Amino acid sequence: MSAENDCRFFVPGPTWVRPAILREMTRPMIGHRSAEFKELFKKIVADLRPLFATTQDTLVATCSGTGLMQASLANCVPRRVLVTTCGAFSERWASIAESLGLEVDRLATAWGTATEPEALRDHLRSRRTQYDAITLTHNETSTGITNDIATLAKVVREESPDTLILVDAVSSLGGIPVKFDDWDLDVCFASVQKGIALPPGITVFALSQRALAKTEKTPYRGTYFDFMQYKKHANTDGVPSTPSIPHFFALAAQLDAILRKETIEGRFRRHEAMRDLTIHKTATYAKLASDPSHASATVTALAPVKDPELIRNEMKRRGYTIGGGYGDWKTMTFRIGHMGDVPLDALDRMLDALTEVARA
Repeated sequence: MSAENDCRFFVPGPTWVRPAILREMTRPMIGHRSAEFKELFKKIVADLRPLFATTQDTLVATCSGTGLMQASLANCVPRRVLVTTCGAFSERWASIAESLGLEVDRLATAWGTATEPEALRDHLRSRRTQYDAITLTHNETSTGITNDIATLAKVVREESPDTLILVDAVSSLGGIPVKFDDWDLDVCFASVQKGIALPPGITVFALSQRALAKTEKTPYRGTYFDFMQYKKHANTDGVPSTPSIPHFFALAAQLDAILRKETIEGRFRRHEAMRDLTIHKTATYAKLASDPSHASATVTALAPVKDPELIRNEMKRRGYTIGGGYGDWKTMTFRIGHMGDVPLDALDRMLDALTEVARA
């Protein structure tokens, strides 16, 4: 195997990064108000639109996905938010909302199961007051569950049409289809260290006209994450403050590879093949920890017969890194990240080694 494809890192974020992408980050520096940067920015936002499947605004912020969670709430929720939870990262929405002093209701689903559209419908019908926004998590990284955002969003539009829909696509974008316009979403974001397969440091996001209109009316939305400032500067191919320019170089190259080399549909097929291979090859020694009908194409959480930490430690000794359990599932599961640019044959070799370790 060439060094360019020698992947031994199977954590569900940050994920393995191709050496060619790492080299993009060593390009000579340019100014973020320069003509060169404006051209770079223009190319990136144009290529983000097909990734989000939108004709609306696509933007880039220098921060983690958690930063955009906070930004979405601060910009779009003056008072009340409904947070749907099904694992550790969907629960983060609630803790951030509470820290901002918002009125927070939860619609909780057991870990390992997806948010039920009819439960959401029943909840919305039972409330007399309307929520400013509802948060949805497309792919719950802690459990390996993919929520049916298309159906959930349709329920919101039918039951509470003026409520904004805020979507965490951190571990789905670039590996699982996201259809911002078709699903009628308002804010959708993903940090780049998962399905897009860059080193962590920036987050990409899409905004609807509804979200911008709500933002404009929201007081005290802060400075760094003010969506109106992002939109204002994007109109002249720029950003509000100094970005991580090396990440912009890498993102431009990676979007080009996704769209014009592998293609988006080819990338989705590879991720589905990696999910199926992982579930098949681990079935004799580990139970899929989550509902198989909602199994993620980017991360699999497994409950093995053997101690998960013993398995991870022995895999580390053999040169492979796999993810540990997270949150409530920390001690009873391990997770395999099969996302981003992970080659299918590299995953296959790792799974063979994992079988030897788990069955020893």
